[in-house]
Amino acid sequence: MSSRDEKKRLTVPKFGSFKPKEPETAPAEAPSEPAEKKKTSRRHDGESDDRRREYKRERERDSHRERGHHRRREREHERSPPPTKTSGDGPAQDKSSSRSTLPQDKTSGSDVFFVDKRGDPLILRYGTNERGRVPSYRRFGAGKVMGSKLYLTIHRDGPNEQFTLRGPHRDGGSAFRDRHALLAAAGLQANPKRIKPSANPIDPLTGREDFIALESSRKRKRDSEEESRPDYRSIYGREPLPDSDSDSDHDSESSTSSSPPAPETTTTKTTSITLSRRVRDDPTDIPAWLDLINLQDTLFRENHHDASPRHHHLTSEETQALAALKLSFYEKALSHATAPADRERLRAGIMREGARVWDPPTLARRWGEAMAADGGESFVLWRARLDYEMGRGATFTFDGVRGFITEKLRGLRARLAEICGREGTEVAEVCGQTVYVFLRLTKFLRDAGYVELAVAAWQVVLEMSFERPEGQGDDGRAAMGGFADFWESEVPRIGEDGAKGWRHFEEAAGAMEDLPEAKENTAVDVPRMGDAFKVWLAVEQEVASRSRMPARTMDEGTEDDPFRVVMFSDIEDLLVWFPTSILLWVRPQLIDAFLLFCGLPTAGMTGGLVNADQHDPFIAPWSETFEFEAEDQSPETSLEQGKRTPEFKQQGGNMALSGDILFSGTAWFQYLDKWSNVYPPNVDQVDVSWVLGTLKHLVRACRVEELAEYYLAMEWLNEPKGARKVAKGLLKLYSTNLRLYNAYALIEWANHNEEVSEKVLSSAASQSLPSAPTDSQLLWNTWTWIHLESGQKHMALARLCSSVDGKFEGSAVSPALLLKAKSHISSTRDYALSSRQPGLAIQYAESQALFEYLAAEGGIEPTSATQGNITAALQSIHAFTNQLTSANQAQSTHHERLLQTAARLLYHHATHGSYRPVYLRTELRTLTTHFPRNTLFLTLLAWSEQATLLLNDPVRTALQTTALAAPHDCLGTRRFAILYEARAGTAHATRAAFEAALESDACRGSVEVWVAYLRFCYGKGRRELGAKVGREVFYRAVAACPWAREVYLEGMQKLGGEEFRGVGGLMELRGVRVRVDLEGFLGRWEGR
Repeated sequence: MSSRDEKKRLTVPKFGSFKPKEPETAPAEAPSEPAEKKKTSRRHDGESDDRRREYKRERERDSHRERGHHRRREREHERSPPPTKTSGDGPAQDKSSSRSTLPQDKTSGSDVFFVDKRGDPLILRYGTNERGRVPSYRRFGAGKVMGSKLYLTIHRDGPNEQFTLRGPHRDGGSAFRDRHALLAAAGLQANPKRIKPSANPIDPLTGREDFIALESSRKRKRDSEEESRPDYRSIYGREPLPDSDSDSDHDSESSTSSSPPAPETTTTKTTSITLSRRVRDDPTDIPAWLDLINLQDTLFRENHHDASPRHHHLTSEETQALAALKLSFYEKALSHATAPADRERLRAGIMREGARVWDPPTLARRWGEAMAADGGESFVLWRARLDYEMGRGATFTFDGVRGFITEKLRGLRARLAEICGREGTEVAEVCGQTVYVFLRLTKFLRDAGYVELAVAAWQVVLEMSFERPEGQGDDGRAAMGGFADFWESEVPRIGEDGAKGWRHFEEAAGAMEDLPEAKENTAVDVPRMGDAFKVWLAVEQEVASRSRMPARTMDEGTEDDPFRVVMFSDIEDLLVWFPTSILLWVRPQLIDAFLLFCGLPTAGMTGGLVNADQHDPFIAPWSETFEFEAEDQSPETSLEQGKRTPEFKQQGGNMALSGDILFSGTAWFQYLDKWSNVYPPNVDQVDVSWVLGTLKHLVRACRVEELAEYYLAMEWLNEPKGARKVAKGLLKLYSTNLRLYNAYALIEWANHNEEVSEKVLSSAASQSLPSAPTDSQLLWNTWTWIHLESGQKHMALARLCSSVDGKFEGSAVSPALLLKAKSHISSTRDYALSSRQPGLAIQYAESQALFEYLAAEGGIEPTSATQGNITAALQSIHAFTNQLTSANQAQSTHHERLLQTAARLLYHHATHGSYRPVYLRTELRTLTTHFPRNTLFLTLLAWSEQATLLLNDPVRTALQTTALAAPHDCLGTRRFAILYEARAGTAHATRAAFEAALESDACRGSVEVWVAYLRFCYGKGRRELGAKVGREVFYRAVAACPWAREVYLEGMQKLGGEEFRGVGGLMELRGVRVRVDLEGFLGRWEGR
């Protein structure tokens, strides 16, 4: 009570006549009320003290200040005297007592509320209220913020009750998303641990004990081995634990049994230990050294990063560390190598890894030492040196690289003259090297913009190799003089309309022939308005598209460009004369090399050096794979993910060539594609009409029968209306070629002419053609596939049995015929393999798989009316795979073609009824282990996994552990990895795939990948990556591919002003061809 109130109460007058009335409801125990209140207060205080002490014991906190505060309050209450009842102040005392008691009872009777008038200075020290004084409570709504769209939540961070707001996709919304996020986080952080059994196992109970065994305690003692492990503070760190392979098939087993380490990790480490032991026991084992070096990439990632499918992108420091490690292995192996072939491979590896470690002056000096060490005789080292010289952006010049290649070509021409009379592997090796150098030279000229020069060089070499007149010997100098007359006459040359060849020119004794008409020069339409730099770029590309073939002296507009007309003296140092005695070795390689020069995959004419060059980034054909989808494609407008078809367009991919992928249409994978789909009109490329004309001349005039099927496919894709006429003409020319009948039937089937297709097959099968035995079963397999894909399962089986009994007709097959067909197919297959006819054996192995799929009963996989026994079919293929392995044919093209048949059966089974996804994915993974580079298998694996939700992506796992690891890393698999990230990942994931590809030796010099990277940064990835990234990539591309005109033109589309002028000047400085003078054009543009 305040002092003012007290004064008022003491000065109240008292009158003797005034007698206050007795309180009507006063209780009898009124005099003892203060004592009772005191007892009650003490009892409540005692109870409060007990609660505080109990709370202190539970929370283990210091509450001295609390008790002191409470005791001080209690002492002040006990000091106040009890009220004295008098006759004069009774009412006033009662009112005062009631006013003072009410808040006292409320405070002492409950600890929920407490009025603190002095404050707590310790709040500033500890930054929060005392937790012991705050009652427990529960926030309504699970922390959701009122008024928000149900994705903002309040999150308490730490024990100090500091609150933050969580935005979308962070523990909000769907419970399934929360669960997947937690599972994903656990999968990325947690490593599976293998539970080791106890060193002292307890004896098992026998059941005769005189006690009941209870559950054993969970506490256990550490054994001596665990105590001997390094402490977590040890300088040796923690040993990385291998990740387990996440698979939906054995998710349920993880809770009941200990999961072993991942098979791939265990195999890698075991292989590393085995190889280390081999090189330690025998340091001269160079293959073991090379295998150990190739294994370092996988080991490095396992030891430094999480071995999940999303591998961490190596930093520059890590890349240098890995290169230094491999460099030390190469140098150790080189000190023990004695064979020249081993030493050149090791030296090439040293220079390749040294380029990542040494500075440019040191690298240039080491290259000079390496080339001088073997006198320049090593072809492997020369190839590596050429790659290095072409990628030196700071010192690159067109004339310098051209001189480096022509010098090597001159030495190989002399070597050919020396071995022209010999036979054996040396001749084949020198021929392959010569064809490769010539291909690199012409491809370099074409990429730098000198298309006419490169095309002319190929015309000369093809004329001299396939249209050589009779009587020309091995003396190339004398022959060159005669050919110069043919060239300078300007008669139609190979690939051009009306070309008859050098042989016909010599036989006619130089008689005057009809010369091609002079071509008129149509002026380029230059727009009058717009950006001058963009207009120059459009005019430059238009002029280039009109000058893809060598011009004649009478053509208009050739006086302004000296490179348009190619004289014989301009290409004389680029030519190669192959002696007549070795033409049989050279011609197949020249055809495949010509196709690579034109940007097409090889025709499989040879399995030598040129066929393997499809993986060379400097000469590999382009692909339409990098045509990315629209940036803002919404899920509603796209196909449902589980029903999306695979990416069948695979030109430039890695597949075994066969008829079913040459003439597949849109229902299966395509080995070739339409020219305009791969090469747009503004790309510096050869003329497609010249390519078709050259193939036609080789097939029809030069009688290269092996190329007929490939040529027919090119005609069908680019000129589909005339394909039937071309097919009939080829069948008249090669009437016994069953592959041409098969190709014609497939064309009609792809064009939806089923009746014509069956007539062609029936006509070919009914004839007694003296064809090669390797093609005898091809027609029946194709006919069976046509019925099977049409849904006629019984007719497919009947057609397959007709190959055994030609008199059989109808669709009902008797059991006797089934038994006869099975026995005949199986025995013929095994006999063909034992007699070293792998092509025929593969055809009958395909027939065996089709027979088991159509006729076998039982099976554990689901089937429908249009499906067969997929289990039996694949078991037959796997069994024959073992036989091929025993016959040393495991990595042959025939085996790969058979496994592609298995993949086709799997895809047919999965798209024509119910199937088990786990079985499909398991079989496809098995196929990828046999041929990791095969993009057909990888594409189907990605298709089978696209509707699954797994922590570890199996496709990325297959890529990182197998397809992109040495020695399988190549341009085709890198293309697939980039496209997969572009479709399944984000723009940043796609960029990481591009960066990983360009860091590898398989793609560093690929103009196609650099151009695709630029288009991605300027197009689909521009919004997420920003415009600055595209500019950085452009200057990196110019430094990595300084000879590639296409790279300059692609990057200049986003430049302007002085930067545009600078790049144009850089092209002229380096020798890259510019057809329209930039400064002159800009001057005319400004002065118009």
